[in-house]
Amino acid sequence: MRGRLVMLVLAVLIPALLTAGILLANAYRQERASIAQQMTGTARALALVVDRQIGQDRVLLEAMAASPALKAEDWRAFDAQARAATVGSGSWVAVGTSDGVQHVNTHVAPGAPLPRSTNSGITWAEQPGATFKVSNLFWSRLSHTPIVAVEVLLPRPDGSLIQLAALREAMSFDAIWSDQNYPQAWTGTIIDGRGVIVGRNRDAAKWVGQSASAGMLQRMRAAPTGVAQTETLDGVKSLTAWSRAPEYGWTVVVSAPRSEIAGQARRSLTWAALLGLTFLCIGVALAGLVARGLVGPVEALADSAKAWAEGRDQAAPPSGVREIDALADSLTAASQAVEAHQRELRDLNASLEVRVAERTRELAEATESLAQVQKMEAIGRLTGGVAHDFNNLLMAVLGNLDLLARRLTEPKHLKYVEQARAAGERGAKLTAQLLAFARRQRLQARPIDVAAAVQAASDLLQSTLGGSHALACETAPDLWPAVGDVTQVELMIVNLALNARDAMPTGGRITISAANMVLTAPTGRPEGPPPGDYAVITVADAGEGMSPEILARVFEPFFTTKPVGKGSGLGLPQVLGLAQQLGGGIEVETAPGQGTIVRVYLPRSELAPVRETPPTADLLALKGLKVLLVDDDPDVRLITGQILAELGCQVEAVDSGEAALDHARRGGAFDAALVDFAMPGINGGETARRLRDLEPGLPVVLMSGYADVNDLAAAWAGPVLHKPFSAQALGRELARATQSAAPADA
Repeated sequence: MRGRLVMLVLAVLIPALLTAGILLANAYRQERASIAQQMTGTARALALVVDRQIGQDRVLLEAMAASPALKAEDWRAFDAQARAATVGSGSWVAVGTSDGVQHVNTHVAPGAPLPRSTNSGITWAEQPGATFKVSNLFWSRLSHTPIVAVEVLLPRPDGSLIQLAALREAMSFDAIWSDQNYPQAWTGTIIDGRGVIVGRNRDAAKWVGQSASAGMLQRMRAAPTGVAQTETLDGVKSLTAWSRAPEYGWTVVVSAPRSEIAGQARRSLTWAALLGLTFLCIGVALAGLVARGLVGPVEALADSAKAWAEGRDQAAPPSGVREIDALADSLTAASQAVEAHQRELRDLNASLEVRVAERTRELAEATESLAQVQKMEAIGRLTGGVAHDFNNLLMAVLGNLDLLARRLTEPKHLKYVEQARAAGERGAKLTAQLLAFARRQRLQARPIDVAAAVQAASDLLQSTLGGSHALACETAPDLWPAVGDVTQVELMIVNLALNARDAMPTGGRITISAANMVLTAPTGRPEGPPPGDYAVITVADAGEGMSPEILARVFEPFFTTKPVGKGSGLGLPQVLGLAQQLGGGIEVETAPGQGTIVRVYLPRSELAPVRETPPTADLLALKGLKVLLVDDDPDVRLITGQILAELGCQVEAVDSGEAALDHARRGGAFDAALVDFAMPGINGGETARRLRDLEPGLPVVLMSGYADVNDLAAAWAGPVLHKPFSAQALGRELARATQSAAPADA
């Protein structure tokens, strides 16, 4: 009996120990495979992040390559645009020509001499057929730091090439590790197409610029993605995963110390082996002592254990031995606990899959919204910069046309002047649309009567839409006042109504309505309004409607489905810019063949609208008025001075705010000042404030071809004359300022 009991103990414990060892070994393999899969996913995700960061520089170059200043080789203007476009991006822009001369480098202080450019020592990542080239790591001649570059070659009229490049320091890639919550115990490395280290989360200063190990380079050349056991440059034995960026060919390497992966499993195996041997010895020793009285109870207990292993519920009968009965009860409780735990694991796995899918969907939506906002902001900055120079050009053109019209008497000559003036005014309107889209124009935001604005726009449209289109106007009787600019709100309604008319070429009904609405949640679209109270203006038509593909692009500037010459593509972007500048938004509901409904959300005003009567202006008061004219543009300064002279003013013209202040300090006598806002050195708002410090109560009018609305509002609260302006507008605004004699705070 003793021998049989010993054999029984061995038969029970040894398989259990082997099974435990196999399970622990399998758990180690599964843990290692899971970590390898996690590392591969991390390497792939980081490779996409690297591609995206390089792609941001490519997008910057695409925008800068379209700059009119670059095409005209106006390096000073292009330098200003490039500096504005790269603020906060971590990159800088350089422009050179094939003769090695650099014309622009935003990494150098404005006006500082630029070194000759050279491509010696620079290698480029392999991108067959690509327009843009991405360099491998090389050392900057200016800062003596490792950098990378994205370059595009643009042809010049003489056949030579312009080298337009976006550059960034290698250290700019260090933010990837913190942004992606990279594990501290892991080692991450970014390697360029030549096998040189561009970034590293550990000892970056030591390893950036060094070549990766020969073994790692061999594995990277053999496969773009993989997992292997390696040794890091620090000498740490690791499990390593790598992934090559799909677009630009760089590789991200992720390494986790093997000791971290295997340590826990090794300790578990050791303890399991020790405990198993201990229990085996105890069982063999006790087997001989209790052999006589344990044969039956042990057999019954063995039968119960066998039933449990087979998934059957079978309790062992009472044996009369307290320990064996307790063991039988414990075995039953353990089986029930294991079954309950398995059910919990199955439920948890099912809910985890649902949460992962939901989180993935939310992340994709957030990424799409962020990309759209960044794209629209970049385009807005570019269009605002173009508007500045364009308005100065139009000011010179329209001002000279005004003076020419005063001197011509023959109708046929005046007809040519009027045609040129009309073309210039269309250009000014286009510039206003650009500023509205870019949200850079200064709005007279105040409480307005929305119903009155809708009625005024409807009255204007009655004679504009034509007989084949019916117009209906509906406004709620309890309509809230809204925050807005009356002129711009009427312009928004007219733009939307004309779009509705064009969507119904054979005629139809256009409905303009206004009602109150309370939003408790965001719309989920970048152009949508935030939660709040709104007065909503709706323009609806029964026209052709739009497909989802067209709807996704309707707010892009210059995108239009109309024939060439029938639309600028700035109507809806202008409406969006104005609505968002006022704190509201837009919502579009459409489908092919189902018409279109556009809702413009204007924030509710707690104040009632105030009807203001504009002050009258006596132009005769300008006769003999001494005016100090301040503008850095010589063409604008010349034509504005001539217009003032035509109005009977005595003009003293200077080209900067510093020159104006020097003139005032020397005792220069003048009755009013006309000052440009955007000038080098001190701007127009600061110039006006200092002039008033020297001459309290001095009437000052600011001129603006383009200025950021936040900067302008912070610097000046007085009258602003927007370029291009006519002689009548200039005389009227200057007369009002001098007659009111009420200085505004600068």
